[in-house]
Amino acid sequence: MIPMRLSSDDLTFLVGDLERLYQMPEIPVLPAFSERMVNFLAQLSRLLLRDKRSGVDVKSYAYWIRRSSLETAAREGGGRNRLGRGVALHIAPSNVPVNFAVSMTSSLLAGNGTVVRVSNKPFPQVDLICEAVNLLLDGECQEMRPYLCILRHEHSEEITQELSQLCDVRVIWGGDRTIETIRRAVLPPRAVELAFADRYSIAVIDAEAYRSSEPEEIAKKFYADTYYTDQNACSSPRLVVWLGEDVQAAREQFWTALERVARRNYDLRPIQVVDKYSAVCALGMSRGGVRYIPGDTLVVRAELDRLTADVMDYKCGSGCFFEYTAKGLEEIVPVLTKRCQTVAVLGVDRERVKELVFSRGVRGVDRIVPLGGTMELSLIWDGFQMVESMSRYVDG
Repeated sequence: MIPMRLSSDDLTFLVGDLERLYQMPEIPVLPAFSERMVNFLAQLSRLLLRDKRSGVDVKSYAYWIRRSSLETAAREGGGRNRLGRGVALHIAPSNVPVNFAVSMTSSLLAGNGTVVRVSNKPFPQVDLICEAVNLLLDGECQEMRPYLCILRHEHSEEITQELSQLCDVRVIWGGDRTIETIRRAVLPPRAVELAFADRYSIAVIDAEAYRSSEPEEIAKKFYADTYYTDQNACSSPRLVVWLGEDVQAAREQFWTALERVARRNYDLRPIQVVDKYSAVCALGMSRGGVRYIPGDTLVVRAELDRLTADVMDYKCGSGCFFEYTAKGLEEIVPVLTKRCQTVAVLGVDRERVKELVFSRGVRGVDRIVPLGGTMELSLIWDGFQMVESMSRYVDG
């Protein structure tokens, strides 16, 4: 037993308690995609899907962890001959409320005891999911109790170090500074770490394909990719690249439709308007060839005369977009740096983008998805196969 140096005053438990936390290194690990874990997650899905308080993000998570979905992932995910590594500590981000549950799910499916530190920011989604988890752990899934703790604590290097000493896997979600801070805490010698740092994403749209589609439906999909998380998610596009003929007409139609959807659904605060305008001004002052496009404050746009890697350093959100019209797909290469996570496409063959990524040997791009699909949940993220990365292969 590891000495109990933390106290109940140090940690606030949403699921579990201090005793469970310190006993976790002693529990047996489970095979990847074990029936115990799959059953627990399937029951959690059932509770969340029938809860009328569940919003779109919680329902999307619940749908992702349906039994049929998990069984399909088990068949396709390479879980054979894999066991959990031990205890997995997850440092969840503060910008996407349901992310903590996605990270937790991957860890449980890998067969690990799982400790999740959630943000101190109050999110109803976190409370809702933890409430459902506790119902299951106190009821039909009591055998899962030793395998899960969800907690909060104030920022403290001492607490992070103590939690890190308990773990065999550490998963960090957050900005570069967060990762740098967490890494000051030393891991046990055989522990592994996954870090999900600051990333950005782009969208590539073929003008002719867009104009032959249904503008309102495309606008709804792009709204889900961007406004739903205030563009805080790494997978939310901040740059839109146009290809093809008659781009100007397509652009006007696209942004007008998006503005209509945003007007119906998005609550824009004055500070967000200031922040968006400031981001465009900062970019314009740093380089030439930036044209601010006057329009409604719900959709703020800046047109670029060229693409360079530094343009993505100017992070904006809440409906602030950079635009570029390209003569060919290869012009996006300068922004496909190792910080580029997702390329969302409309009317562009994903194989063309993949071929470009491989042929040019770019350091970024881990996902190529249809427009409207950037927020889809997956057991593969940032190029990591999550279950495989958090489990160990037993040869023989």
